[in-house]
Amino acid sequence: MTIGEQIQNLRIKKGLTQERLAEMLDVSRQSVSKWELGQAVPDVDKIIRMSDLFDVSTDTLLLHNYDDEVNTNPLHLGSIYLIVKDFERSVDFYEKFLNVNAGDRCRSGNKFIEFYFDNKCISLMNENNLIGHCTDLNSPYKFVQNYWVEDLLTEYERVKSLNIGKVTEIRQAYPTYHYFHLTDPDNNIIEVTGGYHICQSCGMAMHENDYGRNSDESVNTDYCKFCYYDGKFVKNETMEEMAESCIPFYVGNEFKTADEARNYLLKLYPALKRWKNNDN
Repeated sequence: MTIGEQIQNLRIKKGLTQERLAEMLDVSRQSVSKWELGQAVPDVDKIIRMSDLFDVSTDTLLLHNYDDEVNTNPLHLGSIYLIVKDFERSVDFYEKFLNVNAGDRCRSGNKFIEFYFDNKCISLMNENNLIGHCTDLNSPYKFVQNYWVEDLLTEYERVKSLNIGKVTEIRQAYPTYHYFHLTDPDNNIIEVTGGYHICQSCGMAMHENDYGRNSDESVNTDYCKFCYYDGKFVKNETMEEMAESCIPFYVGNEFKTADEARNYLLKLYPALKRWKNNDN
């Protein structure tokens, strides 16, 4: 087993997405992806930090064959949220009760906060930020199940096809946290999060087989194969021209009219890697 496979197995066993591990190591998600694909090797200091995080020796991480079976089900339980009315009071209570400092707040604001202890996670969800959930204090429906998957888009398509409950669109809490909600028959919310990658040129949501290629044939996870191939962009076009060529793929699906799609894309594109700080 390669170092990359070791890292992936230990990460999944710990219940972490690539995005979450990247945050904890102060690296980009692309760096973690390259480690796991065998396209790069982490620095020594990152190996040491991972050995502490995964609670294994550096030898186990680098040399030993890690034989623990990995759950082949794409769904992994992340945590169960306690839905709280007075968010600040509850945070203070659980910090003292668990003797754990929650650290930095969720980058989406006060939507939720996580406490890690004994290799488990308990999360508090601010009821004010839970879209569509029952706000009746006497309601028995006061929890959220949280799951994570490696490929959020694939899981979203699978759950939609089951037709077992109301499913929201994929939403963004902050740049590295995307999710959708599924409502169960008792009106409880199931939140699914995970790897969700959009092309940093056209904005298309990408499966793994949609990734572009660098000049050395390695995978480029920033851009899709329709925008980027052999280490360069397929078309030399402006941001506005890109938007016009993509509008037909949105009309009838996410938007009813071309104007709605155009407004969305021209608002999205300036934040994408290809167009950021670009005068075109």
